[in-house]
Amino acid sequence: MWTNTPESRQLVTEVSRELVAEIAPEELELVDELLDDYYANPTVHEAKDNPLGFGSEFLAASTPVIAMALQTVFSFILNEVWVSAQKESALLIAEKMKALFNPTKEKTEPSLGLTLEQLEKAKKLIKKEAIRGGMKPQKAEDLALKITARIALTG
Repeated sequence: MWTNTPESRQLVTEVSRELVAEIAPEELELVDELLDDYYANPTVHEAKDNPLGFGSEFLAASTPVIAMALQTVFSFILNEVWVSAQKESALLIAEKMKALFNPTKEKTEPSLGLTLEQLEKAKKLIKKEAIRGGMKPQKAEDLALKITARIALTG
């Protein structure tokens, strides 16, 4: 799957750096190290109780949580695009066949952008993943809004 390719990892790294600069600039010097740790073991970043915290809040690095949220949203988008492509391919074939017999009709290009419903699902997934990774709800909401805004503006 594309989410496990070097290209995907590079994109996650680039977008993570940009988001860390906005959300957790104090981690900028550690971004590469934190991302290397995340990629070495991406499954251990779920927040857990801290028995030595004596009631203090658990502090989690934002960088691996951002990378985890991006991986989740990439998987979601990939799945949505795949489903959409399957549906649109049947319509595209029908349009191409019609065009063969009526070449004067205007041609339309299929859109790969996400619907508002899909963007809302993506936002919820990002927020849920960020909270699961230990990010505070408001910070997770901010992250989800920033990522979905980028998706909406480029789609």
